[in-house]
Amino acid sequence: MITMLPDAGRLGRATCLAALSLAGLCLAFPAAAQPADPAQGPAAPVLLGVAAPLSDSQAILGQQLVAGARAAAGTTEGDAAIEIVDADTRCSSEGGRQAAETFVAMDAAAVVGFLCAEAIEAALPVLTEAGIPVIDVGVRANRLTDRRERTGHLVWRIAPRSDAQAAAIAGEIARRWQGEPLGLVDDGSIAARGLADAVRRLLGDQGIEPQSVDNYRPAEEKQFGLVRRLERTGITRFFIAGDRPDVAIIMRDAAASGLSLQVIGGEELLDETSIDAPLPEGVIAVAPRSSFPELAAAATDEGGLLPPQGYFGTAYAATEIALTAARRAAATDRPLAEILGADSFATALGEIGFDDKGDSDLDLYRVFEWRGDRFAEAGEG
Repeated sequence: MITMLPDAGRLGRATCLAALSLAGLCLAFPAAAQPADPAQGPAAPVLLGVAAPLSDSQAILGQQLVAGARAAAGTTEGDAAIEIVDADTRCSSEGGRQAAETFVAMDAAAVVGFLCAEAIEAALPVLTEAGIPVIDVGVRANRLTDRRERTGHLVWRIAPRSDAQAAAIAGEIARRWQGEPLGLVDDGSIAARGLADAVRRLLGDQGIEPQSVDNYRPAEEKQFGLVRRLERTGITRFFIAGDRPDVAIIMRDAAASGLSLQVIGGEELLDETSIDAPLPEGVIAVAPRSSFPELAAAATDEGGLLPPQGYFGTAYAATEIALTAARRAAATDRPLAEILGADSFATALGEIGFDDKGDSDLDLYRVFEWRGDRFAEAGEG
């Protein structure tokens, strides 16, 4: 059974608080399916909260998340019925707190979702106080789990940490360019500079030292100044931390100067652009996967096939984990939070477990190669 509730903002704070008051002490013990007893009727349903931005510019991402959770709930086997309750976080602190109050009022067993740090950070104190665990699918900020021991928040994460990108990029550079001269370039922004510095440190841990470090001013129509500096280094292999339009212009101007570059970039290269300068063949992007063809059979809605894209896949796996953990809690009387921290879970994306901080061992990073008009996963036909 799939239940869609209005978000807590529409319910109004007074309504939510009244519901909380009526729920009383039951809120301290989130619902989990109890084993079926013929004398007592069928098992109680597993009620799962789904927190997603469902309005404004983030709505399309929230819809991916909700669709993935619903698809997983519809294909999960078990004796107990499953109810999905979704609430709009609006990607804001107030929206996150109100969504949390909705889930507490409904006595959810667990909550999956959250794409925005503001929303989950406001929701966690409310949900933790009620004993409701959260499995995050989209917030990467390291602090979310790094602070867990101090805050006591009941949070686990499927999304990659923010430092996972640098590790994936450094690993690919080492694999491809071991023993070859290489350089690092960034666009001067705080994010790009931080990524390039992190990659440099990780390469240093492997005994690889870049021979050149440079930066450029982004959003320029020409990059011949940078190209001349790169040419003087004698290096042709570069990691460039920058946006796709800038990388395309750099490589266009390099080619016009007779310089053939090999370039690895980050997930920003996957962002589509309408600029006239296309990427040349062979540019590499290291980024989290956003397509989940293995879930296509489950991605149905009213008879139509939904594209299993974006947050569909992580929400699907998180929902599988939450429902499995709830059933194990019901069968063993172990706390659901203890199960999330100690067990591993078979999902459609593979076996997944969590470390002491609550970060999962699911590796979403893949290597993509530009092939004429699109990025394709390396090894894909």
